[in-house]
Amino acid sequence: MLTRLALPLSLCLAALAAAPSRSAPLPIATVSYSADRVIESAAGTISGKVYSARGMERDEMNVGGMTSVMILRHDKQLGYMLMPAQHMYQQLDFAQAQKQSGTQAADQVDITEVGSETIEGHATTKYKMVMKDGSGGGFIWITSEGIAIKMDVLSKSGREKTRMTLTLTNLKVGAQDPQLFEVPADYKAMPSFGGMQGLGSGLFQRH
Repeated sequence: MLTRLALPLSLCLAALAAAPSRSAPLPIATVSYSADRVIESAAGTISGKVYSARGMERDEMNVGGMTSVMILRHDKQLGYMLMPAQHMYQQLDFAQAQKQSGTQAADQVDITEVGSETIEGHATTKYKMVMKDGSGGGFIWITSEGIAIKMDVLSKSGREKTRMTLTLTNLKVGAQDPQLFEVPADYKAMPSFGGMQGLGSGLFQRH
């Protein structure tokens, strides 16, 4: 399931990675928040939770009865994949993870503001995203606080097309516990098998 989601998720990363760029129109989140998160595709539905604070993100995902947690520390340029059942974690280098996951560079995505809509009760600005190489495109809805509350993307690989939607519900703006973005003290490091394995197990929306 996660493999089939990889291409559209890479497209989402490419667009969202452009947010801090001076030339990109996408805003970035100006507040801390938590939300429930649902990813839907032909491969199935994946539910989870997201927590975000400036420079820090946490994603909790349940797939096949197994829970995985991804912590992204933009302030440290590091990521951590946690495996709660085993009390273990794997540290990921941002550059290595993005390279191995096939994420496109931000300058390969055209982003255009196309209007405004209300999503899950929140006023949003809607943007259109198109990969310059023709490999995919879609839409992203961002609140006035810079929160990407929904994404709807389509990726193409040969004759195969994959559509994915990502939606945040029960969005709550407010301070988050700093410990959510730290590796628990009783977790042990596991051997590194490369950034893609970890990233693919816990990829989520970037504010």
